[in-house]
Amino acid sequence: MDGSETRGKINFPPHCRLLAGRAELGGGGWREAVVSGGDHLKRVLGEYGELGFECLLEELDTEALEGCTECFKSGGERMYRVYVRPLR
Repeated sequence: MDGSETRGKINFPPHCRLLAGRAELGGGGWREAVVSGGDHLKRVLGEYGELGFECLLEELDTEALEGCTECFKSGGERMYRVYVRPLR
């Protein structure tokens, strides 16, 4: 799925954006914070914004994830890996 198509369907807060490519993570001070989706993701992004962090989101394929993802799969929810760094 194209990033602009996803961005149009999800209302990310202004301090958040989708990952353009894995190379973007190198040397940028990003650290992985959480893998989440749905309402929990909205709360997490809001809290990181309040704490002064920028968020970079990588959309994940729920079918390829290991662990307990059945709720996300059955509900058709998108899952994201969230990377954070202090706002610049």
